Amino acid sequence: MTTSQVVAALKVDVWAGGTWDADEVLLWTIMRMFEVQASAQYHTYTPELAAPKDGVGPALLSIAGEDRLLEGSILGPPMTQLLASAGEARGDVAVLVVQGLVLERVRQIVYDTLTRLADFSERSRSIARGLGQVSADVMARTIPLFAAACAGSAQKPFSLFAEASDDVLHKLDAVGEGVDEIFGERFGLRFPDIIGDFVAGLVPVCVKFGMERRNVMAHLAGALMGI
Repeated sequence: MTTSQVVAALKVDVWAGGTWDADEVLLWTIMRMFEVQASAQYHTYTPELAAPKDGVGPALLSIAGEDRLLEGSILGPPMTQLLASAGEARGDVAVLVVQGLVLERVRQIVYDTLTRLADFSERSRSIARGLGQVSADVMARTIPLFAAACAGSAQKPFSLFAEASDDVLHKLDAVGEGVDEIFGERFGLRFPDIIGDFVAGLVPVCVKFGMERRNVMAHLAGALMGI
Protein backbone atom coordinates (compact mmCIF):
# COMPACT_ATOMS: atom_id res chain seq x y z
CA MET A 1 0.00 0.00 0.00
CA THR A 2 1.40 3.43 -0.94
CA THR A 3 1.46 6.29 1.54
CA SER A 4 -1.24 8.10 -0.43
CA GLN A 5 -3.44 5.00 -0.18
CA VAL A 6 -2.80 4.83 3.54
CA VAL A 7 -3.86 8.43 4.02
CA ALA A 8 -6.93 7.86 1.85
CA ALA A 9 -7.87 4.89 4.01
CA LEU A 10 -7.55 7.02 7.15
CA LYS A 11 -10.18 9.39 5.78
CA VAL A 12 -12.87 6.73 5.63
CA ASP A 13 -15.80 7.81 7.81
CA VAL A 14 -15.85 4.55 9.75
CA TRP A 15 -12.85 5.67 11.80
CA ALA A 16 -14.67 8.74 13.10
CA GLY A 17 -17.98 6.97 13.73
CA GLY A 18 -19.18 5.14 16.81
CA THR A 19 -17.91 5.28 20.36
CA TRP A 20 -14.19 5.48 21.02
CA ASP A 21 -12.40 4.28 24.14
CA ALA A 22 -11.13 7.29 26.12
CA ASP A 23 -7.60 5.92 26.52
CA GLU A 24 -7.37 5.25 22.79
CA VAL A 25 -8.56 8.78 22.07
CA LEU A 26 -5.90 10.09 24.46
CA LEU A 27 -3.21 8.16 22.63
CA TRP A 28 -4.44 9.38 19.22
CA THR A 29 -4.55 12.92 20.58
CA ILE A 30 -0.86 12.66 21.42
CA MET A 31 0.02 11.13 18.06
CA ARG A 32 -2.04 13.74 16.21
CA MET A 33 -0.20 16.60 17.92
CA PHE A 34 3.18 15.20 16.95
CA GLU A 35 2.11 14.26 13.43
CA VAL A 36 0.80 17.78 12.78
CA GLN A 37 4.03 19.28 14.11
CA ALA A 38 6.21 16.96 12.04
CA SER A 39 4.28 17.71 8.88
CA ALA A 40 4.63 21.46 9.42
CA GLN A 41 8.36 21.23 10.03
CA TYR A 42 8.89 18.97 7.04
CA HIS A 43 7.02 21.37 4.78
CA THR A 44 9.08 24.31 6.06
CA TYR A 45 12.58 22.83 6.24
CA THR A 46 12.73 19.44 4.50
CA PRO A 47 10.04 19.36 1.79
CA GLU A 48 11.35 16.01 0.55
CA LEU A 49 9.84 14.45 3.68
CA ALA A 50 6.52 16.28 3.57
CA ALA A 51 4.59 14.35 0.93
CA PRO A 52 4.06 11.09 2.88
CA LYS A 53 2.61 13.04 5.81
CA ASP A 54 0.08 15.06 3.81
CA GLY A 55 -3.39 14.30 5.13
CA VAL A 56 -2.29 12.38 8.23
CA GLY A 57 -2.91 15.21 10.72
CA PRO A 58 -6.36 16.11 9.37
CA ALA A 59 -7.34 12.44 9.34
CA LEU A 60 -6.41 12.03 13.00
CA LEU A 61 -8.38 15.15 13.85
CA SER A 62 -11.53 13.21 13.03
CA ILE A 63 -10.69 10.83 15.87
CA ALA A 64 -8.99 13.14 18.36
CA GLY A 65 -9.73 16.74 17.56
CA GLU A 66 -9.52 18.16 21.06
CA ASP A 67 -6.73 18.31 23.63
CA ARG A 68 -9.04 18.05 26.63
CA LEU A 69 -8.10 14.49 27.60
CA LEU A 70 -4.39 15.22 27.40
CA GLU A 71 -4.69 18.46 29.36
CA GLY A 72 -6.36 16.55 32.20
CA SER A 73 -3.83 13.73 32.13
CA ILE A 74 -0.53 13.24 33.95
CA LEU A 75 0.97 13.09 30.46
CA GLY A 76 -0.13 16.65 29.70
CA PRO A 77 2.92 18.57 31.04
CA PRO A 78 5.69 16.23 29.82
CA MET A 79 4.12 15.78 26.38
CA THR A 80 3.70 19.54 26.05
CA GLN A 81 7.36 20.01 26.97
CA LEU A 82 8.44 17.37 24.45
CA LEU A 83 6.35 19.01 21.75
CA ALA A 84 7.87 22.41 22.59
CA SER A 85 11.39 21.01 22.47
CA ALA A 86 10.78 19.43 19.07
CA GLY A 87 9.32 22.70 17.86
CA GLU A 88 12.65 24.40 18.53
CA ALA A 89 14.17 22.47 15.61
CA ARG A 90 14.75 24.99 12.86
CA GLY A 91 16.73 24.41 9.71
CA ASP A 92 17.09 21.29 7.62
CA VAL A 93 19.73 19.54 9.74
CA ALA A 94 17.90 20.07 13.03
CA VAL A 95 14.61 18.82 11.59
CA LEU A 96 16.27 15.83 9.95
CA VAL A 97 17.69 14.85 13.34
CA VAL A 98 14.83 15.71 15.69
CA GLN A 99 11.99 14.56 13.48
CA GLY A 100 13.47 12.32 10.80
CA LEU A 101 15.94 10.34 12.92
CA VAL A 102 14.49 10.57 16.43
CA LEU A 103 10.75 11.22 16.71
CA GLU A 104 9.79 9.57 13.43
CA ARG A 105 11.46 6.40 14.66
CA VAL A 106 9.64 6.65 17.98
CA ARG A 107 6.35 7.07 16.14
CA GLN A 108 7.04 4.10 13.88
CA ILE A 109 7.86 1.90 16.89
CA VAL A 110 4.71 3.00 18.70
CA TYR A 111 2.58 2.28 15.64
CA ASP A 112 4.20 -1.11 15.11
CA THR A 113 3.68 -2.00 18.77
CA LEU A 114 0.03 -0.94 18.68
CA THR A 115 -0.70 -3.34 15.83
CA ARG A 116 0.21 -6.24 18.14
CA LEU A 117 -1.74 -5.21 21.24
CA ALA A 118 -4.72 -7.46 21.80
CA ASP A 119 -6.47 -4.94 24.09
CA PHE A 120 -6.28 -2.21 21.43
CA SER A 121 -9.35 -1.99 19.16
CA GLU A 122 -9.14 -3.43 15.66
CA ARG A 123 -9.80 -0.07 14.04
CA SER A 124 -6.98 1.54 16.04
CA ARG A 125 -4.68 -1.33 15.07
CA SER A 126 -5.62 -0.78 11.44
CA ILE A 127 -4.84 2.93 11.67
CA ALA A 128 -1.53 2.15 13.35
CA ARG A 129 -0.57 -0.25 10.56
CA GLY A 130 -1.13 2.47 7.99
CA LEU A 131 0.69 5.17 9.90
CA GLY A 132 3.60 2.83 10.55
CA GLN A 133 4.05 2.51 6.80
CA VAL A 134 4.07 6.29 6.45
CA SER A 135 6.72 6.66 9.16
CA ALA A 136 8.86 3.94 7.59
CA ASP A 137 8.70 5.81 4.26
CA VAL A 138 9.79 9.07 5.91
CA MET A 139 12.66 7.40 7.74
CA ALA A 140 13.92 5.86 4.50
CA ARG A 141 13.87 9.29 2.85
CA THR A 142 15.71 10.83 5.81
CA ILE A 143 18.84 8.69 5.45
CA PRO A 144 20.22 10.14 2.18
CA LEU A 145 19.18 13.66 3.17
CA PHE A 146 21.11 13.55 6.44
CA ALA A 147 24.07 11.92 4.70
CA ALA A 148 24.13 14.80 2.22
CA ALA A 149 23.84 17.33 5.05
CA CYS A 150 26.80 15.72 6.83
CA ALA A 151 28.86 15.78 3.66
CA GLY A 152 28.22 19.49 3.26
CA SER A 153 28.94 20.45 6.87
CA ALA A 154 32.20 21.35 8.58
CA GLN A 155 30.92 19.58 11.70
CA LYS A 156 31.28 15.85 12.16
CA PRO A 157 28.09 13.76 11.90
CA PHE A 158 28.06 12.90 15.61
CA SER A 159 28.36 16.56 16.57
CA LEU A 160 25.41 17.46 14.33
CA PHE A 161 23.34 14.61 15.73
CA ALA A 162 24.17 15.13 19.40
CA GLU A 163 23.65 18.89 19.41
CA ALA A 164 20.29 18.68 17.67
CA SER A 165 18.91 15.71 19.60
CA ASP A 166 20.07 16.26 23.19
CA ASP A 167 17.16 18.27 24.58
CA VAL A 168 14.43 16.38 22.77
CA LEU A 169 15.84 13.07 24.04
CA HIS A 170 15.79 14.36 27.61
CA LYS A 171 12.20 15.52 27.16
CA LEU A 172 11.32 12.15 25.61
CA ASP A 173 12.67 10.40 28.69
CA ALA A 174 10.39 12.50 30.88
CA VAL A 175 7.19 11.06 29.34
CA GLY A 176 8.09 7.49 30.29
CA GLU A 177 6.45 7.29 33.69
CA GLY A 178 3.13 8.61 32.39
CA VAL A 179 3.17 6.34 29.35
CA ASP A 180 3.67 3.29 31.57
CA GLU A 181 1.02 4.34 34.06
CA ILE A 182 -1.69 5.01 31.49
CA PHE A 183 -0.94 2.88 28.45
CA GLY A 184 1.23 0.20 30.01
CA GLU A 185 -1.34 -0.94 32.53
CA ARG A 186 -4.25 -0.67 30.11
CA PHE A 187 -2.82 -1.87 26.80
CA GLY A 188 0.67 -3.20 27.45
CA LEU A 189 2.36 -0.28 25.68
CA ARG A 190 5.45 0.22 27.83
CA PHE A 191 8.07 2.94 27.57
CA PRO A 192 11.13 0.73 28.24
CA ASP A 193 10.11 -1.50 25.33
CA ILE A 194 9.69 1.51 23.05
CA ILE A 195 13.08 2.94 24.00
CA GLY A 196 14.79 -0.43 23.72
CA ASP A 197 13.57 -0.81 20.14
CA PHE A 198 14.39 2.84 19.44
CA VAL A 199 18.02 2.52 20.52
CA ALA A 200 18.45 -0.84 18.80
CA GLY A 201 17.24 0.62 15.51
CA LEU A 202 18.91 4.03 15.67
CA VAL A 203 22.45 3.06 16.65
CA PRO A 204 23.22 1.08 13.45
CA VAL A 205 21.88 3.97 11.37
CA CYS A 206 24.16 6.43 13.17
CA VAL A 207 27.14 4.12 12.70
CA LYS A 208 26.50 4.09 8.95
CA PHE A 209 26.86 7.88 9.01
CA GLY A 210 30.38 7.44 10.39
CA MET A 211 29.59 8.00 14.06
CA GLU A 212 31.42 5.90 16.61
CA ARG A 213 29.09 3.40 18.25
CA ARG A 214 30.34 4.08 21.77
CA ASN A 215 29.75 7.82 21.37
CA VAL A 216 26.20 7.27 20.14
CA MET A 217 25.44 4.82 22.94
CA ALA A 218 26.83 7.18 25.57
CA HIS A 219 24.80 10.08 24.20
CA LEU A 220 21.56 8.11 24.10
CA ALA A 221 22.12 6.56 27.52
CA GLY A 222 22.92 9.91 29.10
CA ALA A 223 19.95 11.70 27.60
CA LEU A 224 17.44 8.93 28.17
CA MET A 225 18.54 8.44 31.77
CA GLY A 226 18.13 12.15 32.47
CA ILE A 227 21.81 12.69 33.20
